[in-house]
Amino acid sequence: MSLEARVRNIESKHDALEHAFRENNKILEATHGVVSLILNEQRAIQKEQGEMKKEQKGMRIELQEMRKEMSANQRETCKRFDKIEETLIQIVNHLTK
Repeated sequence: MSLEARVRNIESKHDALEHAFRENNKILEATHGVVSLILNEQRAIQKEQGEMKKEQKGMRIELQEMRKEMSANQRETCKRFDKIEETLIQIVNHLTK
């Protein structure tokens, strides 16, 4: 094999390696882009979930306060009914005398 043929053979191998390197770089850049998009999407989802958890916690607190208020209202209503019942019993007792 002549020197010229050997040089051409080496150059073609070198060109093939350079081409493979460039293709590999393209793949790595594309992969990096996809991974970045996925990570950004995950961050956005986590942020949204955090906001939803805060909102949910606030709603739970509000619900507990509403339940306490309803219980207080029910107790007050029961007291009123008890007073009305007492008054009615007194009226009935007074009328029966």
